[in-house]
Amino acid sequence: MEKPLTRVAIITSALLLAASSLHGQVDSPPFDGENLTGDKGILFWTPEQQIYGYSRMSELYPTRPITGNTTPSALPVNLSKLDGFTYAFAGAGHTVDSHMHDLRTAGLLVIHNGNIKVERYGLSHHPDAPWVSFSITKSVVSMLFGAALKDGAIQSLNDSVSDYLPVFANSSYAEVTIEQILQMASGVAWNEDYADPASNIVNLPSEQETGFRYMGNLPRVAEPGKVFNYNTGETNIAGAILRKAIGQNLSAYAAETIFLPGGLSDTANWLLDAPEGDEFAGCCISANLRDYGRIGLFALNNSKRDVSNSTLSPGWMKQAASPSAGYEGYGYFWWLDDNGGFSAQGVFGQYILVDPNQDLVIVLQSAWPAAWDSALEEQTLTFIEELARYVTAQESLGG
Repeated sequence: MEKPLTRVAIITSALLLAASSLHGQVDSPPFDGENLTGDKGILFWTPEQQIYGYSRMSELYPTRPITGNTTPSALPVNLSKLDGFTYAFAGAGHTVDSHMHDLRTAGLLVIHNGNIKVERYGLSHHPDAPWVSFSITKSVVSMLFGAALKDGAIQSLNDSVSDYLPVFANSSYAEVTIEQILQMASGVAWNEDYADPASNIVNLPSEQETGFRYMGNLPRVAEPGKVFNYNTGETNIAGAILRKAIGQNLSAYAAETIFLPGGLSDTANWLLDAPEGDEFAGCCISANLRDYGRIGLFALNNSKRDVSNSTLSPGWMKQAASPSAGYEGYGYFWWLDDNGGFSAQGVFGQYILVDPNQDLVIVLQSAWPAAWDSALEEQTLTFIEELARYVTAQESLGG
């Protein structure tokens, strides 16, 4: 479903940046005698720590609640019969249960034509519990830009970064546009290799203004808009632009423009860079499984038509899910596939996949043993494709 791209460093680096700035800020409850917010941080939790911690981010780190609905929107349940479902991978057959066991899946949700067709839980996860999304958050931020355009807080995606953040005047970012930031195509030099002690991601200061001054001294190496180069630091720029434009924090704006109108529940939260600080624009909204499904439905509905009462700018999702000049597999903080679908993805196996052509949303919450693994990704995408085919075929037969 997804165009190939090596993304181990790409996606994990955002989390490294977040985790590095949070060490020692909040006392956490002990887990097997260890402090989950200690020096190793969330990227290096054991399997048992993942299960405990991914649903308890608000207990471990500073977060801000995202206001939702006391009574979330109804999702009709019409479950598919999965007794006959199997898929083949690496010479072996797999069922839904074996897949969830082998790939450490905490939540699986399939919504087709507005109905829940599959809803399963594993790893002691349950329907009301939030689960950290990691870089899925970037795609939510993309929709916040669509809302800011609709509200007039941002006049145009052709506005330059320095229009909103004067710290970047007279820097390589001075003429870079908001659109180019959303497409990860600023043309500014950036090394995202977190294993390299000399890389930009390792040396980027966690304090925002200091970090921006660091980035403002980086040279331009390509024409803006022409070359895709995933840059975690630029998600911070995106978040700062939004905050400056809308005049409030990102959690409040997400509640106003996505969570409340999208029918999401009142259980989500967003990771902050410090107590009462700013949200990480590139990481770590936590929400329950059905609310991730509702995020997918919100994006789906806005991609299929111009919704009359939408909080997003007309045509936003079509624009956000269009191939960029720098890389055809990426839009505005959304990953694109070859068949008109798009997805939000996070490390350790988090997915929201949206297929407007089939009126389909598939959500996976996971605790993979590695942040990103090409074999696990390949198996997951195979599973998703085969499950989507099975569910939609059953629907056409009235099952």
